[in-house]
Amino acid sequence: MPSPRPAPLNDDDEDSARWDIPPFWQRLNSFFLFPLQLEPLLYAALLALACLALLLGGLFAPFVLLGLLLAVSRYAFKVAALASVGVTHSDDYRSDLVQDEWKWLPWKLFAVMVVHGLAIGWLAHVSLRLGVLGNVVSSLLLPATVMVLINTCSLRAAINPFKLLGTITGIGKSYLLLCFFLFLLMQGMPMAAGLLAAIVPRAVVVPAIGFAVIYFTWVMAAMIGYVMYQHHRALDISPVRAPEGAAAPVQDPAAAEARRRDAQVLQWVRAGDMHEALTIAREWLRTGADDLADHRRYHRVLKVAERPDALATHAQQFILVLLRQQLTGEALEVWTSCYKRAKGFQLAAPDATLALARHAWKAQQARHVLALLQGFEKQFPDDGRVPEALELIVRALQQGLNDSERAVRVFMRMKGRYPDHPCTQEAAWVLREQLGNTATAA
Repeated sequence: MPSPRPAPLNDDDEDSARWDIPPFWQRLNSFFLFPLQLEPLLYAALLALACLALLLGGLFAPFVLLGLLLAVSRYAFKVAALASVGVTHSDDYRSDLVQDEWKWLPWKLFAVMVVHGLAIGWLAHVSLRLGVLGNVVSSLLLPATVMVLINTCSLRAAINPFKLLGTITGIGKSYLLLCFFLFLLMQGMPMAAGLLAAIVPRAVVVPAIGFAVIYFTWVMAAMIGYVMYQHHRALDISPVRAPEGAAAPVQDPAAAEARRRDAQVLQWVRAGDMHEALTIAREWLRTGADDLADHRRYHRVLKVAERPDALATHAQQFILVLLRQQLTGEALEVWTSCYKRAKGFQLAAPDATLALARHAWKAQQARHVLALLQGFEKQFPDDGRVPEALELIVRALQQGLNDSERAVRVFMRMKGRYPDHPCTQEAAWVLREQLGNTATAA
């Protein structure tokens, strides 16, 4: 990893609001050069050569094409997602920066396009002009859809018009400029492919065209990711590094000490001595009096070291520290990382559990809501907010997962235990159609 680049392990207390991030139209050269970096270049060349398998024809050609499209789009999402947090060079790609959910994003984007296609088809059936208008709107929403998918990994959020409009308004006028540049790139892709087909030997026409398509796709991915990084504050993204060439903000001694500690721990991680990295990070945390930088550092090292039990134990305290500082989004990310790695992970504090569940519901992460609140009623039977937790479960099941049967069962339990509670009344309103059908059937 080149030494001038900031280390991905260091993602804490810089005031990103003071960063002077150049607008994306001043960085066009870097987007066009990205696919020519070593890793993407080699990968693109390999995929382009794999296009030769399409010439074999037969029954396997569609599967080969699907595999190629999936590989290209997965890497494109990876490029955009990492660029959105400031990692714009492939030399800096690290496994601990990559999320498992990203591999499903191409399928979710395909599902979104199916929904758009059905809507456009219905509008065209009503009126040809409406169909054309729907097609234009769908095209304009596509970059925002990709951004929402990267930010939330949620199909439901990606088709939520309010979420898409919030992303567009967060970016502002430059969103239209982004759409314009993406349109130019989409037009340039077939032109470049046609030019290559005319000048390269016939034997390599298919790989050449494939490389052109891959090249332009990854250029667009790098551009979209950088725009997200440029507007990370509005999109609620936590960058892992400052922009290259930007003047470092003035830091207080505590921030400077945090950077020094990050660099020291990173040296041990790079040397492969995870025991020493964990020991020193844990000691700093023990003497840090709930310092947020020490907590974040220790949490990251535990993830890299793959210590799920220690990660879960530390998260109990770390999440409370984050919630006290009103960093609910980051607290939910910490919980998610523990939930994936430590089986049966549950928070010991009802306040923290409910706070994260509320935030997860606002982020339309219904499965996270259920995972957080499963067993809440038994774990905290005397807590006065059990009805609120049950109401959230009902909402997540009915409005998030469309599982009316389970939602009604939870509501009936609420009705038996808390018949006059306002949360029970809210749950009844959420299930008004299902309860009406139930009453009719009875």
